[in-house]
Amino acid sequence: MVAGGWQPWIAAAPDGRPGTSGGSVCRTGVLAKLSAARDGDLAVVMAPPGYGKTTVVAQWDEADDRPFAWVQAAFLDHGPVPLLRHVETLAKAGTQVVVFDDVHRITSARAVAALQVLVDTPPPSLTVVLIGRGAPMLRLARRRIAGSIVDIGADDLTMSVLEATGAFVGVAGPRDAAMLATVLDRCEGWPAGIALAALATRAGADPVNLTGCDSLIADYLAEEVLGPLDDESVDFMTDSSILERFNASALDDVLDRVDSARRLEAVRASGHHLLIPLDRERAWYRWNPLLAELLSASLRARDPVRYRDLASRACRFLEERGDVDGALRQSLAAQDRVHAAALVGRDAVRLGFDGNTALLARRIGLLDDRTVAECPDAAIASAWLGVLTGDAELIQRSLASAIRADRGLPMSDGTPSVSVGAALVSSLVGVGGVHAVLRHAETVRSACEDLVSPWWGAATVMKGAAEAMLGHSDVARDLLESALPTLADLPGFQAAALAHLALLDLADGDDVGCVRRSVAARRIADAHDLGDAVPMVVVYATSAVVAARVGDVPAARDAIAITERLLARLGVLAARTALLGHGLLAWTGAVIEDREITTRHLEEGQRALRREPGAVGLGRRLERVRALASQGEHRPLTAAELRLLPRLATHLSLQRIADELILGRETVKSQATSIYRKLDVASRGDAVAEARRIGLLSG
Repeated sequence: MVAGGWQPWIAAAPDGRPGTSGGSVCRTGVLAKLSAARDGDLAVVMAPPGYGKTTVVAQWDEADDRPFAWVQAAFLDHGPVPLLRHVETLAKAGTQVVVFDDVHRITSARAVAALQVLVDTPPPSLTVVLIGRGAPMLRLARRRIAGSIVDIGADDLTMSVLEATGAFVGVAGPRDAAMLATVLDRCEGWPAGIALAALATRAGADPVNLTGCDSLIADYLAEEVLGPLDDESVDFMTDSSILERFNASALDDVLDRVDSARRLEAVRASGHHLLIPLDRERAWYRWNPLLAELLSASLRARDPVRYRDLASRACRFLEERGDVDGALRQSLAAQDRVHAAALVGRDAVRLGFDGNTALLARRIGLLDDRTVAECPDAAIASAWLGVLTGDAELIQRSLASAIRADRGLPMSDGTPSVSVGAALVSSLVGVGGVHAVLRHAETVRSACEDLVSPWWGAATVMKGAAEAMLGHSDVARDLLESALPTLADLPGFQAAALAHLALLDLADGDDVGCVRRSVAARRIADAHDLGDAVPMVVVYATSAVVAARVGDVPAARDAIAITERLLARLGVLAARTALLGHGLLAWTGAVIEDREITTRHLEEGQRALRREPGAVGLGRRLERVRALASQGEHRPLTAAELRLLPRLATHLSLQRIADELILGRETVKSQATSIYRKLDVASRGDAVAEARRIGLLSG
């Protein structure tokens, strides 16, 4: 509390305690540290502008029982003798804590000397407090070694989330928690930023979209943060804002300078806490978001041509270092739409089939409609987004834009031409039926180098899948297996190839191979978070069937749920994919004896078959599932047993059947016995008759 024994003649202490706002937040942690300062101690409260240095010491004054005196730093110019006499006078008047505010304003050697004498030989009953943006050239090492200094810096004064919330709400009133989190995250605990944001909000500004260019914030930053600096320092800071994060080397490269290290060190040494270090070595930095926005806006307004040039240089710098998102933002800032489109297009397929559809969507969302319409790279990327999300209208519109904008140039993702890129998209969509898929896939394969190009591999997967849907199993297997070595960078296509191969294994009665490949496909899809990518219907539907057939009903139902979600997103796009998915889920339902699932997906599969009559292989599978489901009171037969059943209707011996199926005689005998048991019959002839009765065999 302020010394009650002050007399008007005490010229050394003309100032009382500064007032504090009734809504100011109590800085409990800092006050606890300050309160520990006792007789003969020195408290040093140093931080950049806007950290509430004076406010927190005033709160200490209010909360502490000891008498405080606040002294103008200008009084130090009178020299050490008058200073010590007046300090002695204050002590006799009962003062126990004397506060010198704004000591950073001290410039004369006489004033520094006066303060040094007080620091070195304070009255033993007195605690001296120095407040400022930076300490004068004082020698404090001896006192620090002795442990008689309480140091309070910007880190101590940075507000916690709880303190920042209280400060903001105290001025702006209660707000939504999500909005509060956004605002406080931008202010990063800087007390002045929080107070200014609250004032701007109370005045009607949208707090979520508040930037450093808001008039209240901008004026404060210009006057208190940038105002004291020389023009060269401000110019350096302004130019440096072109990069979101930087070190000296990066700034030298982008700004075409040779002195960035010295400039950064000067800013850092000045205690500028809005320069945020990003590593322990203090090599990489960024600006506080509010200051960065003001600096960037200033650069754009002051010299738009230079701003675009720096943005282009920053784009090249970031692109060379693999920061595609940063390079994209800089390319847009430089108004280079063509290069921005190329950056979006070059990784579009990989992102989508590596579980990063959301990132692809965000990148495309940064482009305006004109860029997507006029730049084939952007248009094809947009079409891929449509494939992944099942948006037929987006695919159609984007492919049309790509073809209209085609200038005969290769694409940024390595595709030889726009027509080849469009063909690869079309091979997944399959407008025109499964035979159109074969045509589009072959267009890509013939234009790309086999066994090297990932696009050749992707197209080969699509061609192999189409051949399987047509019932050409051997051709399909050769294509799918030849594609696998090229798909390391396209995990989505790799998973699809393995799932299709698993289904071929299942049809051939190779249960072991089927399970192995299906598990591998599911593991890849899950590892790359592809559960929302529509083309992964085959992976999760196959997983459902395989899990059901090995008796893992919970896993089967989990895979059913994922597949049903993907099929719902698929909509009317790619009837062959719908036919594949519904047929496999109907099969799963039959195996786990869930009549509702079986019936529903048989009906949906039949609708898809009417739209895709060319997929005869899928049609036959749907009919086999229908027959399997019609067994009624009988347990369902496995794929291997269904494969054996037609041969039991012939006059071939079990040995001849085993030779045809490339199986051992005992294996065939065991499967036949299982068939008899499931059909509740005792002989081969009775099994054939019962199978014909329930529709598993034709007349």
